[in-house]
Amino acid sequence: MTSSVVVGMLFLAAVVVSIYAKDFDLGNGSLETSTLIAPVEMAAEASKPEPTRPRAEPTQTSTQLPTRKENMASTFEPTIVPTTTSVARNPVMSRPPGDFQLGKRDADPIGSGRVSSGTVTGIGGPNLKPENVDPEPEYAPPPVKRDPPVTKPGPPKSIGVVNSRATSLPKPQYSAAAIAMNAQGRVDIQVVIDETGKVISASAVSGHPMLRTAAEQAARNARFTPTLLSNVPIKVTGVITYNFTRQ
Repeated sequence: MTSSVVVGMLFLAAVVVSIYAKDFDLGNGSLETSTLIAPVEMAAEASKPEPTRPRAEPTQTSTQLPTRKENMASTFEPTIVPTTTSVARNPVMSRPPGDFQLGKRDADPIGSGRVSSGTVTGIGGPNLKPENVDPEPEYAPPPVKRDPPVTKPGPPKSIGVVNSRATSLPKPQYSAAAIAMNAQGRVDIQVVIDETGKVISASAVSGHPMLRTAAEQAARNARFTPTLLSNVPIKVTGVITYNFTRQ
């Protein structure tokens, strides 16, 4: 009986092994990568373009504003009537149309153009529209006083022999040396007489050499009536004649 049980169990085991051997038989073939199926990749979602932001307009900063040294009214402000006129150039610039700032020097931003319309909003100034501003009144410049031209004085006028015009004509000294040398005769002295009748220059032009020095000294002490030209005293030149004779 024991043998029968053992045989039965072996038989049953053989049947079970035969059944499962067929299902688990993988054969002699080897696994190849060609039989493997790669996973399907998911299509990447298209990236959405970022929305473009509107470009911000540059704001006007303080460095782009015109600069003025003084807050001086411009000619586009006819409400401020000038009290005086001048032909001299103003050393500072007037405030421009639009906003501006005060600084150490007068300057305009690079690329700034002249404003032909709009509102003037200067610091401390009234709001005006330049297109409606009346034209600036014209003022005649004040007359310039000029000094009369300075004329250079010409050469003294020659009036010939002036003995008769003298108010004082001292006689020359006849020196003992000249008498001893028997020096005598006529001596002519060329003189220059100023506007008051005073002799300012005397020079002998003829006569004995021993007599010339005394004649020149006498001529320098002479006085004459002033010579007038159009009622104006002038400088003249003439000749004083001395005659030296032994007595």
